[in-house]
Amino acid sequence: MAVVLPAALAAARERLFADGLYFAPLRHHSPACAFALQAMLRELRPAAVLIEGPDGFTDMLPLLLDERTRPPVALLCQTRAPAVDGQAHTQSAFFPFCDYSPEWVALKTGQETGAQLAFIDLPWQARAGKEHNDHEARSLMAERYLAHSSYLNALARSAGCRDQDELWDHLFESRPRAALLDWRALFGDVFAYCAMARLDYEPAVLEAEGSLPRERHMAAHIARWRSQVAGPIVVVTGGFHTSALIGLLAAAKTAPAAVAATATPSWLIRYSFERLDALNGYGAGMPAPAYYQAAWEALQAGGGEHHLAVAVDQLTALAQHSRARGLQDRISTAEVQAAVLQAARLAALRGHAGPGRMDLLDAMRSCFVKGAIDDGMQGLLDDVRRQMTGSRLGDVPPSAGSPPLVEDARAEARRHGLRLDDGAQRLARLDLYRKDRHRQRSRYFQLMQYLDTGLARWQGGPDFLSGSRLELLFEEWSYAWTPLVEARLIELASDGATLAEVALARLLREEQALGAAGKARSAGSAAALLVRACVIGLHERLPDLLELLSHHLDEDPDFASVVACGHALVTLWRAREPLGVREHPGVLQLMRRVWPAALFLLPGLADTAPEAESAQVGQLLALREFGRAARSALAADDAGLAFELDDLHRHLAGLTQRRDGAPGICGAAAALLFLDGAWDERQLSQLLEQRFGAGATPQDAVRFLSGLMAAAPELLLTQAGLRRSFNTLVGGWDEDSFIHYLPDLRLAFTGLKPQETGELAEALAVLNGAAPEALQAELHYDVSESEMLAGGRLNAALLACLARDGLAGWFDTTPETPHG
Repeated sequence: MAVVLPAALAAARERLFADGLYFAPLRHHSPACAFALQAMLRELRPAAVLIEGPDGFTDMLPLLLDERTRPPVALLCQTRAPAVDGQAHTQSAFFPFCDYSPEWVALKTGQETGAQLAFIDLPWQARAGKEHNDHEARSLMAERYLAHSSYLNALARSAGCRDQDELWDHLFESRPRAALLDWRALFGDVFAYCAMARLDYEPAVLEAEGSLPRERHMAAHIARWRSQVAGPIVVVTGGFHTSALIGLLAAAKTAPAAVAATATPSWLIRYSFERLDALNGYGAGMPAPAYYQAAWEALQAGGGEHHLAVAVDQLTALAQHSRARGLQDRISTAEVQAAVLQAARLAALRGHAGPGRMDLLDAMRSCFVKGAIDDGMQGLLDDVRRQMTGSRLGDVPPSAGSPPLVEDARAEARRHGLRLDDGAQRLARLDLYRKDRHRQRSRYFQLMQYLDTGLARWQGGPDFLSGSRLELLFEEWSYAWTPLVEARLIELASDGATLAEVALARLLREEQALGAAGKARSAGSAAALLVRACVIGLHERLPDLLELLSHHLDEDPDFASVVACGHALVTLWRAREPLGVREHPGVLQLMRRVWPAALFLLPGLADTAPEAESAQVGQLLALREFGRAARSALAADDAGLAFELDDLHRHLAGLTQRRDGAPGICGAAAALLFLDGAWDERQLSQLLEQRFGAGATPQDAVRFLSGLMAAAPELLLTQAGLRRSFNTLVGGWDEDSFIHYLPDLRLAFTGLKPQETGELAEALAVLNGAAPEALQAELHYDVSESEMLAGGRLNAALLACLARDGLAGWFDTTPETPHG
């Protein structure tokens, strides 16, 4: 690679391999770098190999080098750090290894050649606050500076590459095997590649984000090792740091101070190819780990055509997969042969030793995609991505000492028949009402979701927490055991040694928060907690939670909370089999008490503020629905559980009689009385005339109508007498009032379907002497609401001007009498 380096960098490049100190600048998870490093270590047989990574990881070397450790694996480190809001939280980071990670090759080949091994980077605690300010676990091998380098982006454009990943493959991964064995040339080129990218960044930026402190720490470690060992030392770090390390070591004037490694709480955990894939947003290094795993294995096998061998294997596997799945557009043998030829020709055109990843992808698109990508071929490209990513999951020895909580979660997963040997997403369909085994698995999924472990995601079925879709028999979950699951479990390990203990600790904290002194009692929250306990299988908390709910129900002043409590109890009773409640008497006793408690609070709705009317109307409807659901769920002959409508109707009538009460609540109460048969149309029309007639303001009238329509949007459409009264009353408004409240009137009618709105408009048009077909002819669908209102205001202003000038007679707005 012909790159003209500035003088300082050229001098640093000359010192890459000098005075017994050998730098191996690399890109994380690069097979090319790993293969060159393997050759370097076998040739030099160094006394020590020093690796970028928190220095506390040195204590983990016995586990990493254990013969039972099988990549992909990762060292997980965690620390408590303040968040942006000042609240402490756990920050996590991964240091992943796969077979072709240069760091992994440094460990295994270094062990093979008898070298001392050590990690030399800053401890994770010193980096956490600077690098990450959120809760998401990250990779300690992020290469954001290379990805965002303006130099590399310009170089990619000039080389005809689409991004930095393709540029890297073009310059390094596509080299022949013999060229990769020339480690001096390869690492010299990687040094130039990374050193030029580093020139894009100011020292102040690198100091603030932590790169320079890390490099000073690593340089001190290197200097100490130079003073302690005789023989070659190989330094394995990301290429971005190499030029700085050479400069720091060259500038040292005195003997280095001792650097004490700081123990970082860390765990060796299994990792996955899915997590390793840089394209998934984790900044872990290279994309397509399964593809590069195949490239690495081909390099290890020897032979001069490893690129072509990998391309043939990938294309053949994709074709076999398309046939096994029975895809409509199966990939034929002829198409595979064409794609192999196409990939080889693209590689030759681009100056590659053999087909690389992008050569292969371009050949697939050219030979396999027969139409537009969105014409049924996106599935093929998804298959390609999955194949190149892979689902491999590593393994760690039992001596890795995972916290008991992780082992308990694994044991429970195995007990429920879940696969833990890879990180692939799977779907589980559970028959909750008929199979106890499926109910147990559901509770495990619900428990892991409650603890936010990331194992499972609910896809559909009955939702017991919201009380919806209870008529569905089956529940569906997608799940995958990934490294993030174990990271989250380790974070939770301080709360207990088993999932049940951790969930119980969390549930108890929520119980204590509900019962905290000075906090308003919430029956709805207590009932939700009760349902949650049943959903996740903590049935031992039922007695205490029922008692807590009883206290809250006695003291809760919030109508909405009490109604929510009632619905939660109905859900518990209706789903008592899958939720494991069955004939628990406490649920029934509390359900009896909800109805009178809610009716006691019902008169208070008359004092609802205008801005809260819509929400409280919804709660009024929810109360009526609760009564109906409770009557339906319980035995008809159980008189003690009857939810009498007479009591509800008496309270609703009281709400309609409050002249100073909230108009929206009054309208909703009147609609419910009519729907239940307690009122007839005459009574409803009389109330409408009171609320729209003499002494009523248009604002209160519209609020009344909004409540009425929210409770029963079909009334004006189905009740002719009510419609005539409404038309007459609104017709009595002056034009200014009508225009002002027109948006609110339109909002009140949004409960109607478009066809129903059209039918109501035609009926009102007939009442006002217009033919329905004339109304349709005058509709202009390209006029917005704001334009219509502006036109109305302009029309009113024009009429006012004409009246002022004595010209009102010019503008006759009296509708013509229809002929007939």
